Amino acid sequence: MNTPSEATRQEKVMAPSKSTELAVSLDNLALEAQQALSCKGSFEKAINMGIAMNRLRDALTPEIMKSIMKLKGSQLGFRTDECQPTQYKEGISYGVDAVRECLIVATCMGLSPVGNQWNILAGRTYVTKEGMTYLLKNLDGLTNLKMVYHPAEIKESSTSGISKQGKEYQKIEREGLVRVDMSWEFKGVPDSETLEFCIRVNNGMSQDAIIGKAERKAKAWLYSHLTDTIISDGEVEDGREMRNATPDSGTQKPKAGNPLAGAAVPPPVAAAPKQEEKPIEPEVVSSPPPAADLKLEPETSVSVADLEKLLQAHGVSMPQVVKFCQSQQIYYVQGASREETFPPKTLEWLVANFNQVIAWVGASGK
Repeated sequence: MNTPSEATRQEKVMAPSKSTELAVSLDNLALEAQQALSCKGSFEKAINMGIAMNRLRDALTPEIMKSIMKLKGSQLGFRTDECQPTQYKEGISYGVDAVRECLIVATCMGLSPVGNQWNILAGRTYVTKEGMTYLLKNLDGLTNLKMVYHPAEIKESSTSGISKQGKEYQKIEREGLVRVDMSWEFKGVPDSETLEFCIRVNNGMSQDAIIGKAERKAKAWLYSHLTDTIISDGEVEDGREMRNATPDSGTQKPKAGNPLAGAAVPPPVAAAPKQEEKPIEPEVVSSPPPAADLKLEPETSVSVADLEKLLQAHGVSMPQVVKFCQSQQIYYVQGASREETFPPKTLEWLVANFNQVIAWVGASGK
């Protein structure tokens, strides 16, 4: 015989919870929004989409958004470009209202707030590689999808000029050209394409990371190609536009949703002979060469850890060391993330002559 407490507990387990009912209601609203995207007429699509988005906005109450906000910043939820303020840039933070709007956009696309399917970048919804994989996997009529990614060919270019402070500088930029072979069947019709994607190579970026970015671009192109729905890249630093490298078969057939439609299509590119891959080096913004009295000695085994020990022991910060290097025209490396690092020779000199750094910091008060 069940006690009153046990009976009450069983009743609660068997009865549908309020959160489950809310989730089902939100899923139905999300389905309405996704169906609005498939409407043929432009006004029909606009009206239905506006109604669906407004219903979602009303349904995502502050209480529900508390649970959604707990997913922010997690790889199991969705990531953002939030950051703390530094001496170089202001901080970025997204509140409930901003997250709600991005969530509505992602939901209308058919994405979920779990599984890192979308991110928030610069206050806008950005569909990730995982999100594009999910959209293609659930696209009706798409079968036998195969994608082959070739190792990136690294190319570099450099620019030089005069900074606002009147100093010369040189900037080296690197791009990885990734060739992607794709084949698929859509609604029973087989098709294939070969494309090349230019990916900007950042400091310390590996081949896997470069190919990962190319995979996202390739899947976004295919989804746009099949559904006539353009998915924005969201990252301005990812290099030049995609290039069609499919061998010429005589005539070029029009393709719905092709980003190249309506523009002059470049001639097919023949496969280039395989070149020896260059090692990926950090992006460099170099200061002028060191002054004569600060000549660097040959490279040794001095590490960043040695410099950090001195910083902690004497209460000197890394930004102060950077300012010292700038004032004395000592070479250092500055990546795209604006985090300064020092080449081995510079590290050796700084550790061996740290008393000069301490004296400069004390005299300048910086």
